[in-house]
Amino acid sequence: LTGHKVQPAVTLLLLVCFQLVLLFQFFFTTDGAALAYIVLSFGLLIAMEWFCYFVMRSISVRGFEPETLAFFLTSVGFSVVGSSAPDGMGRHCLLFLAALALFFALGVWLRDLHRVRAMRWPMAFAALGFLALETIWGAKNWLSIAGQTLQPSEFVKIAYVYAGAATLDRLFRRRNLILFIAFSAVCVGALALMGDFGTALVFFVCFLVISFMRSGSFATLFLAIGGAALAVMLVLTVKPYVAQRFATWGHAWEDPLNTGFQQVRTMSATAAGGLFGRGAGAGWLKNIFAANTDMVFGVVCEELGLIVALCCVLSLLLLAVFSVRSAAAGRSSYYVIASCATVTIFMAQLALNVFGSLD
Repeated sequence: LTGHKVQPAVTLLLLVCFQLVLLFQFFFTTDGAALAYIVLSFGLLIAMEWFCYFVMRSISVRGFEPETLAFFLTSVGFSVVGSSAPDGMGRHCLLFLAALALFFALGVWLRDLHRVRAMRWPMAFAALGFLALETIWGAKNWLSIAGQTLQPSEFVKIAYVYAGAATLDRLFRRRNLILFIAFSAVCVGALALMGDFGTALVFFVCFLVISFMRSGSFATLFLAIGGAALAVMLVLTVKPYVAQRFATWGHAWEDPLNTGFQQVRTMSATAAGGLFGRGAGAGWLKNIFAANTDMVFGVVCEELGLIVALCCVLSLLLLAVFSVRSAAAGRSSYYVIASCATVTIFMAQLALNVFGSLD
């Protein structure tokens, strides 16, 4: 607005100040080995974000806004884990490093579209393989490998977008659309059978966006939605407890000790946090089951305040705007479809997590 350019290094420096404030708060709420883990984790985070910044500068990438937003969200994630499950900080750091490595690897890999297309079916089969493992072994949709728990559906999201965008990059081939519909049906159906209806809904919304971008037909979308509605009715008949969960939404206070237990606690904690929060690690919602997963937005509101929580929501919205605006300049429909599909997953997951936990 003032005509002055925003310097990425200055913005990143402000983010480091925010991270140090978060870390400082833990000195008053946590001690012992847990505090040491938190300090080392934040140190690793700060070191890696500056490493990422200098790498991007070295390859003549001047903008660093999306990465800064991502590191901000990662900082809040570190704070939630440090508060609710400090013994899991080591695993969280490993996942963070793996995600950063994947970011750079995909940045190189996706430059060659011929290579991308060649790997679309192996990626699709990899997604189906992860879902098969989750269906056979998964207890509550988590797998335990060498003492570490992972949620395969998170990897499936990446493979789903990769395979879907690469397959539909050649828009004139109807066979590709049919195969993608079959692939999507298997993914969504497997998640529904496991009872992971939240993730299944995220995949289905992503499928609708990709299909519309491929066909440009609202009739196609209405047909897909109609088929999905019939499938949902069938699932609700077979698994009536799912219908009970949907019926609870909007009526949590009518049964605060049973079906509305989590939502009532989340709303109470959000109110208790006020605008500025009670301090990192100083909340009580972290002691409730699934605090750092289903109720993570409530933990952020209580400990860091409504302002920081809304900044998290705004960060995801800004990433969505950035992706859609950048897609217009994509040199291939692959980049357009992939970016819009990824944004769709972000937005659907955001809506489920925020609106679901706050009733």
